[in-house]
Amino acid sequence: MSDQNIRTEHRVPSTEHQRIRLPYWFDIVFVAALALYAFLGITLVPFHGDEAMQIYMSGDYATVFLEGSAASLANQGPYYIDSDAQLRILNGTINRQTIGLAWYTAGYTRADLPPAPGWDWGLSYDNDVATGHRPTEHQLVVARIPSALLLAGSVAVMFALAQRVGGRVVAYGATALYTLNPVVLVNGRRAMQEGALLFFGLLAVYAACLIVQHMRAADTHPRSAAGQFWRWALLALACGLTLASKHSGVVFVAATLGWVFIGGILRAWAGRGRLRRIALHVLQTALAGLAAVGLFVALSPALWNDPLARFGDLLAARAELIDIQVTAYPTAPMSLDERISAILTQPFMTPTAHFEADAFDVPPMQAEIARYMASPLSGVQFGIAGAALEFLSLIGIIGLVFWLLRRGRARATAAGLLVWLAVTVASLLANPLPWQRYYLSLIPVVSLLAVIGGLWLLRRLGANVYVEPAGSDPE
Repeated sequence: MSDQNIRTEHRVPSTEHQRIRLPYWFDIVFVAALALYAFLGITLVPFHGDEAMQIYMSGDYATVFLEGSAASLANQGPYYIDSDAQLRILNGTINRQTIGLAWYTAGYTRADLPPAPGWDWGLSYDNDVATGHRPTEHQLVVARIPSALLLAGSVAVMFALAQRVGGRVVAYGATALYTLNPVVLVNGRRAMQEGALLFFGLLAVYAACLIVQHMRAADTHPRSAAGQFWRWALLALACGLTLASKHSGVVFVAATLGWVFIGGILRAWAGRGRLRRIALHVLQTALAGLAAVGLFVALSPALWNDPLARFGDLLAARAELIDIQVTAYPTAPMSLDERISAILTQPFMTPTAHFEADAFDVPPMQAEIARYMASPLSGVQFGIAGAALEFLSLIGIIGLVFWLLRRGRARATAAGLLVWLAVTVASLLANPLPWQRYYLSLIPVVSLLAVIGGLWLLRRLGANVYVEPAGSDPE
């Protein structure tokens, strides 16, 4: 590929794009339609007990912003099960604070919140409803708006990331697979932490991709160097907000920093002054990681009282909770074979899970689930096509290996995607619980791989399709 082709590919990234000739305004319409689709299901999605807990904890919004008493949220335990102290240290702050904003904007007050701890898992479903632990339907819709808006925003981020990874065809395919995935929709629409996790997690990965793809240009052009500074700032900001969204966002953050680290070294190694460039890159990556942790602590009042000690408390409380969940869940802990099987089947082949606790397997919830699944807003049930998508994602890994072995800008992007996949898979191999929402972080990268694999396979079979990263500068 000539330098001229490289410079123009971001405008027309492949021969397939030249054939279909879609105008760029269609990208906006496509993303907007999918984002609207993701948002609209908030009135139908079945209730989850964790929504009531998040709504109850949104009372912290009044403490911080209406009373100006954020420091009162700092503590050092003890962290009894379902106490406010435990809920604060175990959960991110973004969702409950944005729920609080929506709650008070809608005219509700602290008096309208469900009783502590939001949802009492020691009671039956009927008793929780009878004691006021389930919010009203209007309250649920109000509380779901922030997460659903962030889920809709993640659609745009996914499109931008996929376009940087492989051009417009990959962007259309991967974004559709991501948005129409019923697992993404049912979890992202609820008043829970997953909408924020997906938005900021994907934004962090996108920033990593931008940094690596612009490294060479930043070394030679002052304007590009200034842009690179803001890309690093975006990376640190997105990583910090990912951690503050949900603590399991550490998987996105580790994958993001790994992408930047490995991809950046590959690009730095190809140019002059490689040792200086590599040393600078390592320093920049470390500073971005430290800035992200600092932002996470700043946004987490539960950690303010001696942050290092509170990190230890967080890990201990998390381990205690996992032990309780594993003991209570009949099919946990999963064996290694079961974990590998779940990694292969959860993204596209496993039916949508609407709850984890048997207490929700009751007629009122069954009726809610049936109504939701009958709606076209519930997403695409992939069925047998799910197996084909899983197969194509494995082919996509082979395609990335070919990118990695070639010289050119594709190597750094391929390395970044493989690091993202490896970190996510490693985290799931360590997960003892077969809960579907824990596999959300796998769906975006597998959606990308499925489309890349499909196009790569078609290319091998002689079809006139082409896929390669749309970075701005040659290696």
